[in-house]
Amino acid sequence: VVAEPDPYLGERVCAYVILRSGAGPLKAVAIKRFVRERGLAAYKVPDRVEFVDAFPQTGVGKVSKKDLRNAAARTAAPAPAPAL
Repeated sequence: VVAEPDPYLGERVCAYVILRSGAGPLKAVAIKRFVRERGLAAYKVPDRVEFVDAFPQTGVGKVSKKDLRNAAARTAAPAPAPAL
């Protein structure tokens, strides 16, 4: 889970998920429902869920949150145009 930039809130929650081998299709809405049902505070529920095959790693084999944040920033939805 990393923060992605948001033009209004500053940051939003983006979760990266690796599905287990042989797992059936899963949708972001199911993950959001799962964490809500377990009592996760509303502000902690991911605004966006991305499914990946593997997490980027650092040179020592740890998950590279920096690379995940950069990926989230690249793929974040653009801000809507202001209403006139």
